[in-house]
Amino acid sequence: MKRLVLLSFLLSLAVQVHGQSLRSESGYVRFFSSALVEDITAINKKATAVFNPVNGEVAFLIPISAFEFRKSLMKEHFNENYLESDKFPEAYFRGKISGYTPGNPQSIAVAEGELTIHGATKPVKIQGTIADKGGRISMQAVFMVALKDYNIEIPRLMFQNIAEEVEVTVKFEFKNQK
Repeated sequence: MKRLVLLSFLLSLAVQVHGQSLRSESGYVRFFSSALVEDITAINKKATAVFNPVNGEVAFLIPISAFEFRKSLMKEHFNENYLESDKFPEAYFRGKISGYTPGNPQSIAVAEGELTIHGATKPVKIQGTIADKGGRISMQAVFMVALKDYNIEIPRLMFQNIAEEVEVTVKFEFKNQK
């Protein structure tokens, strides 16, 4: 049901902006946790996004279970013990981007809105870049996420394996809606 509501939101955003809407179907999201015992990296290439370059509205939807790890046991623990992807199947961001000028080859921009992970929603302000090359718009940002802000608990036995803050990288390439 929640997934249907989020999908409806993304589609309504696309319809509201008539022809101004850009869509990304295969965004790239990476998280990196550097801790004393080991570093953990996971990559997700199934994120979707909608962006209106005229008014700056943007929404990202990231399916949690689509993160890929180098070890299958890490993926299992991530989905079952930490992100509980059966209860919280997506993370998403909804907000507005400022600092982007259409046609500018590269802009430093700021996305301000709400990020929801693990059922918890927090206001965020994320700096990144937007490139506009030949009508193809790409966005990229790197930012930190504190696990405690999103009610993600690290068991005492694992505190040396998992960082309290993880680095998140997002990249989206947008195409005009037809």
